[in-house]
Amino acid sequence: MATTLENFKSETQLTAAEATLTSTTSTQKKFIGMFTLTNTSVLPVEVTLWRTAIATVGTTVSGGNWFFKETISANKTVKVSQMVGHVLGGEMKVSGLASTASVVNVDMSGTTET
Repeated sequence: MATTLENFKSETQLTAAEATLTSTTSTQKKFIGMFTLTNTSVLPVEVTLWRTAIATVGTTVSGGNWFFKETISANKTVKVSQMVGHVLGGEMKVSGLASTASVVNVDMSGTTET
């Protein structure tokens, strides 16, 4: 086994539809060491994130499978502390969307074990 320190996502903006931010293969595990979201808009933006199996579609309704849903103030960076320290097992993903496309930057790093 090898463990590699990695930048999983940087300079990537969330879209208005669920998109995968990082994922694992059946032989990988990823440890999330840091995860931040920056709202570059002059208006607040709601962000929804999921940590699910690759084949699972994210849902936002009552009883949905999201783990983070928060409105981020204009020109603000937040640490997604709910994700820091979590592990993605084999064939899992982190995905997300924003209520306004192309204004929320994602930065995520950690380690990958193969």
